[in-house]
Amino acid sequence: MFQLSISTKIKALLPLFLLLLSSCDSTKSTIPTEPVSLQVNLLQYTSLLSLGATMSFITSTTTTSLGFGGVLVVHTLDDTYAAFDLACPYEAVDTIRVAVQSDLTVKCSHCGSRYRITDGSGWVISGPSTQKLKSYSVYPSNNYLYVTN
Repeated sequence: MFQLSISTKIKALLPLFLLLLSSCDSTKSTIPTEPVSLQVNLLQYTSLLSLGATMSFITSTTTTSLGFGGVLVVHTLDDTYAAFDLACPYEAVDTIRVAVQSDLTVKCSHCGSRYRITDGSGWVISGPSTQKLKSYSVYPSNNYLYVTN
């Protein structure tokens, strides 16, 4: 019976492993990684207590870092919180931002891409973009939301 050595097996499987590894990069965001550190006081921003509510933060301070194009905080329809970078992933320019629409989606005024936000996904609904919005982690604690990357 013919047996392959371990090194031969590894050499045979290496191209498959590299192919699988490189396919993971296809979801990499076009939005550069910039620091995000935002504390949102829900007693101050009471509108965020309502389902479907949104709040945009675009001006960093000495105590906040707001990613590439700013941060959009969303109170999702399933009563959780989500946060996204405001920069359109199709344009990938920090000053070309998505804006909340009356139907609770966000739209890039430059390319026209629309994104779903109230389910916390950031997925593309329509337009030329094929990438979802860059998302950030949200940690609720007492009356605060902590947004980080």
